[in-house]
Amino acid sequence: MKQVQITIPYEKTEAVFDFVVDTLGINNVTRMNTDNAHLLYFRIPDANVNEAIEKLKSRGVGVEYGFIDILDLKATLPREAEEVSDTKIQRDATLAVEEIYENVKKQASLSFDFIAFSILAAAMAGFGLIQNNTTVIVASMLLSPLMGPMLGVALGYVVRDRQLFVKGTVNELISLGLSFAVGIVMALMLPILIVGIAPTTMDFITGVQNNFSDTPRILTEITRRGGFSPIDIGVALISGPAVAVSVTKGDMSSLVGVAISAALMPPAVNAALMLTLGGIYGNATLAGIGLGSLLLLAMNIILIDLSAIVMFRIKKLTPLAARSATWTAVTQFTKTRKETLYHTPRPDPNGGATFTPAPTTEGATVEIKEEESEDSTEKSEENG
Repeated sequence: MKQVQITIPYEKTEAVFDFVVDTLGINNVTRMNTDNAHLLYFRIPDANVNEAIEKLKSRGVGVEYGFIDILDLKATLPREAEEVSDTKIQRDATLAVEEIYENVKKQASLSFDFIAFSILAAAMAGFGLIQNNTTVIVASMLLSPLMGPMLGVALGYVVRDRQLFVKGTVNELISLGLSFAVGIVMALMLPILIVGIAPTTMDFITGVQNNFSDTPRILTEITRRGGFSPIDIGVALISGPAVAVSVTKGDMSSLVGVAISAALMPPAVNAALMLTLGGIYGNATLAGIGLGSLLLLAMNIILIDLSAIVMFRIKKLTPLAARSATWTAVTQFTKTRKETLYHTPRPDPNGGATFTPAPTTEGATVEIKEEESEDSTEKSEENG
């Protein structure tokens, strides 16, 4: 359940009120007066909020005049009767496009936490690849923050927001660049990290490095990401729509982000790891695995973005409505007559401050008038 608050000028109140009641079919509208504006409050189910906001914007509310604020309601007393569900399947977004935009924008922003999680997730993915440990790789997916920038790219394109599109692209490249750097460092430290590596992975890496004529045909987490297959394409095509549906219903769950992280973070680290090892040892097999991981990474990025864009279109997300040049604000409220509850002496018209003390013992009053002068002298007169 949402609560919608509309702030509108006096001259627009009746038209907007009638539109909300008659066209939107909302009966629980509360109207409040302020100094120079009206406030309209009403509750609306989550499934209907996007349609209602779009219709209000089509009438100029929030575009030509006034504000629209959308608030979350945890619970309402008394409980409203549950509506009888009809046969029509609701495919519109549960949240208004402005709510989705703010959520994605926050997730796609560059911050210290974003950089830290990128480095930590890449390091954990590298350890998981070297050890051939699926559990560690899954843990790196949970830490990866790549879901936010990917959504920023897709949503920015759909709502025609160039700033969000560029921000998502840049931050995604920053995260991937950090992943590549971590992979290179781990490749250089492989002689130290090789202690404790799973035997199958160690046999494969050392066998390829020593140019064994019969390279062990062992399928590990490293070789698994040395290219892509129809299954990998299917995973990418499913990941984009899954995360798009998740964000349009207000569920930015990290479990949904695993689908994207699985397709991006391990291949990025694996590409840097294998290409570096291939360059150090001059081995074409390792370099080939690294190039295959790069192709897998590029394929995942393209397909995830495209499929997410398609799902955003299916969910009827429309471009953001910018306020017009003739937008009327209602923020200038009339000030109250009293500035404070406490007494404030009025300033002297001549620019000085006048102080009148209590009467003296002789029944006379003393008036001291302070005036500013160039030499900062003080003059006082005593009348008795």
